[in-house]
Amino acid sequence: MNYHTKDLLTLLISLFVLGGCTNPSGIGLDVDPGDELVGVMTDTLTLQAVTVADDSARSSSFAQTTFGWLNDPVIGKTVADLALAIGKPSSVPRLRADATVDSVILVLPYGTEYFGDTLRPGFSIQVRQLDEAYTDGEYATKQWKVKDEAIATRILGRFAYKPTDSVSILTHVDDKDSLVKDIPQLRIALSPEFFKELLSEEVDSALLSTEAGFNSHVKGLYLSIVESEMTGVGGLVTFQGIPNKTGIELTYRQSNGKEGDDAGIDTVRAFLPTTVSDSYSGTYRRLTSSIRRTYADAVQAQLDNPNGHYDVLYLQAPAGLRTRLYIPYIDALKDRKIAVNKAELVLYTSADGTDEFGMHAPRLTLYREDIAGQRQPVPDGDSRTSSSSYGGDTRSLWYRYGNWRAFGGNIDEGEKRYIFHVTSYIQDLLQGKINSSEFFIAPVAASDSSIPYYPVMNAGSRTVITNDPESGLRMKLNIYYTQSAD
Repeated sequence: MNYHTKDLLTLLISLFVLGGCTNPSGIGLDVDPGDELVGVMTDTLTLQAVTVADDSARSSSFAQTTFGWLNDPVIGKTVADLALAIGKPSSVPRLRADATVDSVILVLPYGTEYFGDTLRPGFSIQVRQLDEAYTDGEYATKQWKVKDEAIATRILGRFAYKPTDSVSILTHVDDKDSLVKDIPQLRIALSPEFFKELLSEEVDSALLSTEAGFNSHVKGLYLSIVESEMTGVGGLVTFQGIPNKTGIELTYRQSNGKEGDDAGIDTVRAFLPTTVSDSYSGTYRRLTSSIRRTYADAVQAQLDNPNGHYDVLYLQAPAGLRTRLYIPYIDALKDRKIAVNKAELVLYTSADGTDEFGMHAPRLTLYREDIAGQRQPVPDGDSRTSSSSYGGDTRSLWYRYGNWRAFGGNIDEGEKRYIFHVTSYIQDLLQGKINSSEFFIAPVAASDSSIPYYPVMNAGSRTVITNDPESGLRMKLNIYYTQSAD
């Protein structure tokens, strides 16, 4: 009976007693040493952080990729152009001299992400031909050779990317034209004269008969924002590659080449696909973002000194900036037979008045690197279905509910902060299963159903994190644990 009473008392104390500390020097306990065996104790560990450049990425790895122009007064300017293939159809159109091109429409279905001004954006878009053949698998750092002459321009008041922004298009179904509703998409009318010459009957048919020959001849297209016509903040949107939809719709009329009573005019409709799919390789997207950036002085100063420690951190997608964090005092908790009950990383967005832009990424991710410098998810944020890595509490929640929100990373607009749950990661650090106490955070797409640990091209968001102890909004790693009596 005495043992039962003692166990009950221990349980009650464990539930209701919290020791707390916020120690600017790094680590500390605000609990009576005699209570350590029965209480749940709290440490708030200091973090050191710096902004570093993210690795480049390939657009082909994502279902959607970024396009646009964003003039961020805090971080700097991001320009995301788009190179795309003009795909070879099963039957290559051959336009005769007497052909009349009725329409050439570039169709780019919108993705799910937009980041920027939603009230007064205004975009001037230009389409030109590539001056080199489009090649697959290029990184976003590639700067493409592009011809000077524009084959299309369009002024957009905004990117109509929301599900409610469906469009009505005229399409040919069952030998008649019908008006149907379709998913949100950017439609740009291209130069009929350009395509009449590009696919002229005079072009060597042998050249157009193979994929390589066709690609070397047509080269591809290049979309860009006319920067000289941009004002304000702008924004970054995403386009997605969808088979039988992303590409060029071509309609033309020409004689059927017959004489006498058989002579007539044929109406030809062709689709030149940018995205294709098959049963072996899956969807094959040939859209590539090409990114250029100009950073503000404060950002560049951190990039030039990656060994420093800073009070303001900058995070940027697509594949732009990430923050490297380090836990310098975690060794003080090792070898103490600690069981981590809960560990959470709390990150605050920059205080009012320090961020002129006032917009922050809706979602961040957190990951680590192994001893070889390869990116790895932390155990709590491992959404891989066939991983052999350590399985944390959040990982079991992932399998049970299919929900990455258990890991955290979503912005809390009311509190202006992000919280990550990293219980298993901290426990593994204390037990030596993971040796490095260095990890990274970066923006990712809010719509992504997984927990990315790689540089992303499917989002264009950014955020600014404060780590200023004087503001009271410094980063925190709160660890709640119990310690064995042995």
